[in-house]
Amino acid sequence: MRLTTALRTSGVVWAAPLVLAWVWLVSSHEAANEPAYWAGNTALVGHTLPFYAPACAAFAAWEAGRLRRAGVRRLAPVRGRYAVAAGALWPVALLGAAAIAVCLLTVRLATGAAHDWPHPGVLAMAGYLVLVHTVLGYGLGTLLPRVLATPLILVVDYLCLVMPVTVVHPMWLRELTGWLDAPSGDLTTTVNPVALAVPAVLATGVLAAVLVSAEIARRRRPRAVRAAAAAAASLVCLSAFTVAAALPVRDWKGDPPPQARTDAPVCRGEAPRICVPVEAADRLEPLSAAAKDVVPRLVAAGLERPEELAFVSEAVPLGPRTWRLSLYADMGDADLRASVAASALPPLPPCPTTSDVRTGHAGTLAAWLMATAGLGADEIRSQHGHKLAADPQVMPVVKRETKLSADRQLAWFTRNVTLLRRCAPAPETLPAGAGKGA
Repeated sequence: MRLTTALRTSGVVWAAPLVLAWVWLVSSHEAANEPAYWAGNTALVGHTLPFYAPACAAFAAWEAGRLRRAGVRRLAPVRGRYAVAAGALWPVALLGAAAIAVCLLTVRLATGAAHDWPHPGVLAMAGYLVLVHTVLGYGLGTLLPRVLATPLILVVDYLCLVMPVTVVHPMWLRELTGWLDAPSGDLTTTVNPVALAVPAVLATGVLAAVLVSAEIARRRRPRAVRAAAAAAASLVCLSAFTVAAALPVRDWKGDPPPQARTDAPVCRGEAPRICVPVEAADRLEPLSAAAKDVVPRLVAAGLERPEELAFVSEAVPLGPRTWRLSLYADMGDADLRASVAASALPPLPPCPTTSDVRTGHAGTLAAWLMATAGLGADEIRSQHGHKLAADPQVMPVVKRETKLSADRQLAWFTRNVTLLRRCAPAPETLPAGAGKGA
């Protein structure tokens, strides 16, 4: 009877379809072209957070206002006030759980069956943030009339989640909200755990501020004294936890650093062995065919034969005879051969560039590798996965170099790779008339 009464009297039941519809719409749009990789796709639970967490806060404020209007706090109930709050807020928490479930269901329908399970860290973060947003809304609802508290917390909470992404200085503000970027289809990485812990730390500060303020408000002191003490305690809690949350991410520039997968890949063949994540196992056969065509050409040009071709994150250090592949959706034969050829280019550091420094163009070296592997100019220019090599300005440089002897081409390639790895100027890789490299 209590269950049906709570559902009948709660406004959550009537507005839940709208909230869940928004979550489904955003999730289905973002997951439409994603592979079936739960460790990456679970980030959509955090990406849709602004569509259900503020709603939970608003409904919690409404329920608090309803209890406030009924004068429950002036009575002497058998249950404690936290038990009363929990009894009123469990439909709100159920809405948050339903939103998370709808997001996961939508991703499953859009991407198909996966080899792994939803990321537990993302689910734990989202569930905890729903709890904190709900408590925050309930706290505001106990202070203000519900007709004011409900729209106020809905709008302010939503803006606090989405606006930090637009802030450039300091950029670490965006890491505090828990609003995760949509998955990018990268099978080689997983969610950075620091990006999940930081919002939880700040949320703990908010939760502590609300609870401490509520306890101070119960003391038998003048209203002004209680208000000042509650404000001071809240400021201390928020400041301490904000500093603790900001410290790990204060040096981040944009997206969190990539977190490489730790599970074992699927491998095939020898000399070179080809290894890819389990979700890309269907690419092994065409990759093997492409490697049999490309690798001997590059070895004949003077490059050392690789022991392994690996589709792994850039965060994974490579061995001296391991080439890093790049794979993306809808790759044809030319794309696979281009990926194998470009993987022979060693990792190059991100070098600072200024208007008066000519650094170099790594795409010229990648395009030379593709041309040496037998790809035509049109095939190189059509490479969506290697935009630097596809730059039409690099082909005149490549054509000039391919007219030289094999020894001089290899010397040109080795010399410029060494320069770019030292962030030294490599003007031989630049198109004629270019002011600076990419």
